[in-house]
Amino acid sequence: MEAGLLQRPHRPTALAAATLSSSTGAAGNGVPLPPSLPPPPRRVPAAAAPAAAAAPPSASKTTASATAPLSTPHIPGGERGPQLLSLDPYLAPESHPWFRRIDVKEDRLVHRRYMAMYDRSVQFTSTTGQSHTVQYDVVGNPHLDFRFSVAFPFHPATATSPAQVTLVREYAQGPNALMFTLPCGGFDPRRHTSLRHCAIAEMREEAMLVGGEVVDLLPEDHPGQSELKWSRNKFKPFLFINPRFDPSGCASRDEEELTIEVVRVTIPELYGIILGGQMMLPSVFATFLALEALKARKLLAC
Repeated sequence: MEAGLLQRPHRPTALAAATLSSSTGAAGNGVPLPPSLPPPPRRVPAAAAPAAAAAPPSASKTTASATAPLSTPHIPGGERGPQLLSLDPYLAPESHPWFRRIDVKEDRLVHRRYMAMYDRSVQFTSTTGQSHTVQYDVVGNPHLDFRFSVAFPFHPATATSPAQVTLVREYAQGPNALMFTLPCGGFDPRRHTSLRHCAIAEMREEAMLVGGEVVDLLPEDHPGQSELKWSRNKFKPFLFINPRFDPSGCASRDEEELTIEVVRVTIPELYGIILGGQMMLPSVFATFLALEALKARKLLAC
């Protein structure tokens, strides 16, 4: 580890949510983590899903992409590539009673700066042919083709140190807090040739790391994981095994990225950060896939 560049954070048990003061002057000197988390709910077998309703006579060309058949879910695999799992019938999109009965009628741009907001009109048609329309606020980044990449930089265990992951901690304007994330950034068609290329560039710019084996954590034909329910943005995560420090010794960052702190954490510390609610959701998703891939490669204990 290069001295002075990668700093280890406190143990997860001592970490606190670094909530900052709001613009209204409310106090924000740090909110302690909850003392414990509730146990996960027990899984109850789902009842048989209703049979798929027949589609309307003519399907609109603007049918919402969320209603399109999804790719078969997969678990990132080892040397033989992804392992595919079959969907149970009640999990398939076609089993939903509103499948192919949701049409996007209009996306009207109402605000655009770094992000854009759209007033989306969506028509829902019942099995009896009756329809109603609902207005939604939808956000996304058209400058970056509504796509971004997430990099998971993994440093295997050595004789003197446990396995570690490089994270960045930076200011998150939504929660107005200092949050942990993996290196990530938007796809710029002027700079990047692919989402993989984007992930390589962002890992260098944000975490000052280059090289290593690159593993796609979603199938090549996967459209990308949705960022949020109300976002048009999608992302793809990539695992980087054993990247090395950037010999140039500096990172190229935008003005809003000046708060970035680069840290290296162990796997137990990584779990502690996630369980403490201090990591942004795209990074949590990427972490889950990366850890499964590392276990499949026997680089981590199951």
